[in-house]
Amino acid sequence: MSAHRFEVAKKIKDALDSTRQGGFKMNMFRIAATSLLISVAGSAGAATTVKNTDLPDVSGNFGAGVAATVTDANGTLTTVTGPSGSANRAGAGLVLDKWAQQNVGANASVGITKTRARSGNGSVEFIGTSANGHPDQNGNPGSGSKADLEYYFSQPVRLSDFVSASYDWYRSSASTTDGIQTASLRLLVNTGGLTLPLSTALIYEPYYQSAPGNVATDAWVSESIGLSSQFWNNSGLANPGAFTNSLSDWIGANPDLLVVGLSSGIGSGWSGTFSGGIDNVAFDFGSRADSFNFEVAAVPEPATWAMMIGGFGLLGAATRRRRSVLRVA
Repeated sequence: MSAHRFEVAKKIKDALDSTRQGGFKMNMFRIAATSLLISVAGSAGAATTVKNTDLPDVSGNFGAGVAATVTDANGTLTTVTGPSGSANRAGAGLVLDKWAQQNVGANASVGITKTRARSGNGSVEFIGTSANGHPDQNGNPGSGSKADLEYYFSQPVRLSDFVSASYDWYRSSASTTDGIQTASLRLLVNTGGLTLPLSTALIYEPYYQSAPGNVATDAWVSESIGLSSQFWNNSGLANPGAFTNSLSDWIGANPDLLVVGLSSGIGSGWSGTFSGGIDNVAFDFGSRADSFNFEVAAVPEPATWAMMIGGFGLLGAATRRRRSVLRVA
């Protein structure tokens, strides 16, 4: 159980202890509080929930790109308008042990919204447009759009300690970029420490895991990643021999690599538009493991507020009754 959950459970227990001499209403309060305690304790092994309100506000000018982070009833979305190119991309900067928007540019968007709810009411949303890019080999308008959501470790881990990873992805059939493309999962690697920008990554793409063909559309797909999974490197690493290689082969050729973070995203060299997302990202490096579910923070309904206020009233009554009993004694 996390420290936060432990503190919540302790406070509930203290409240229960203060109501043991109460009547019917106090017993009802004890029953409700006990149910909450069981719920808190039972959720100790659940995935870490990342809410849209946890994302930093990435707004302002980044080169010729203009970023705006907007939160509404559908969630939180960061959009950057302007030309393509790394100098015009927006990012939250170095944020440790927390998911944040990075490398967003050329009319792309990233955030946590309700657009495609996965395991709850939300998921990560990626949007790329066809503006400001270069034509592909077929003359189609290119998309300079790029958007990432990244998580940097405060304590890097050894790539050689990798056990497994997983994530869910979604590609809308409305996307016009090449049919083999969808959101990737990247291991951000370094041989030294954590510096920005991070340009070296081992990149997992679903397309390279099976026989050639377009990826699925309009459905959530779960990826399980192991040492035999195929990765490619964008730059800087000793190559075991091919464009894509198993992760175990990359480790063999680069035994001292450190993993300094995770990244998922779209774009840069893509053509056409993209609409999709990810959810349920998990990793296990032996000494460090975690999983993340992306959700939109709920606004309490009026009935919920009334229940909460009533609960606080009962707790106050219990406290006053206990003090009264102590005075009589």
